Amino acid sequence: MDFFTVRVNCGSAESEERFKNLIQDAVNSLHNREVQLTFQAAEGEMLEAVVIGRPDEDGGQDYPEQLIDLLSLGIAEYLIGVKEEELAARVMKRDYSFESRDEALQVQQMVNRMLAEDTETGSSREERRTLIQEALREYLQASSDLHLDGFALFRLKTYEDKLREIVDFAVDEYLLDKQYEEFIGLLQYFVYFQEPLTPLVHLMHKHGHEFAILNEQFTPVHVPASGGVVARIADQEMQMEDVIVSTLISLSPDKILIHTQDPDAQVITTISRIFGERVEICLLCPHCKLFHQEYRRLDQGR
Repeated sequence: MDFFTVRVNCGSAESEERFKNLIQDAVNSLHNREVQLTFQAAEGEMLEAVVIGRPDEDGGQDYPEQLIDLLSLGIAEYLIGVKEEELAARVMKRDYSFESRDEALQVQQMVNRMLAEDTETGSSREERRTLIQEALREYLQASSDLHLDGFALFRLKTYEDKLREIVDFAVDEYLLDKQYEEFIGLLQYFVYFQEPLTPLVHLMHKHGHEFAILNEQFTPVHVPASGGVVARIADQEMQMEDVIVSTLISLSPDKILIHTQDPDAQVITTISRIFGERVEICLLCPHCKLFHQEYRRLDQGR
């Protein structure tokens, strides 16, 4: 007869229900086996799952391995689905200190988004679940008594390293965003006190970060050779918007009319934020139509 005991501090009724369902699903996947599963309260507000079973008369040798595999998968799914944000928060708290509670909360929200989305960080939920599952399988092959919270704290170092990579990535992204916002604020302040030098410029948006700058008569504007404003964020040039922003600041127009077919583009948003009420967006006018038709013709080499 084989048995396993798994203890966990669920922390909420929802978490407890999720744990019970996953362990029950694991046991139910053992077809033609005599398996008993009970849940009971344990010391210190812990929930204890006890699995007792024996193989049937035929083909019983593989039974313990099957049970271990299924339990490992179910418990790993529980950690990923229920406990992962808490585990990542513990890593973040241990490795970083923040200036304010609000700053820590913003980083934590970024971490949680990255954990859920499987993007940017190079660490997928499936990969992390497999790391946990393999560690659990190895442990349960040697021991039938599992304290899940302690196991997560002391025996999942490789998985913890993955969480640390995600936390580090989120902190870097947060600091980059913060520096970007500070830079935008500095430019807004500069533009606010800058005297207009040009009545109007038409900013013809080609695509991406390419523009044509025209004056009131829709002829190309001569850009002052002043070097403009060079934006550096985290010691790297702000390559996307720095050229057009520097040019506009050099021209210091009283009004900027942006002709675009993509008003939600990041560069359009950036220009609008910096120059505020000076900016107007034009989505479709005769000049827009002619410009975009001509640009598409040239772009296609016709």
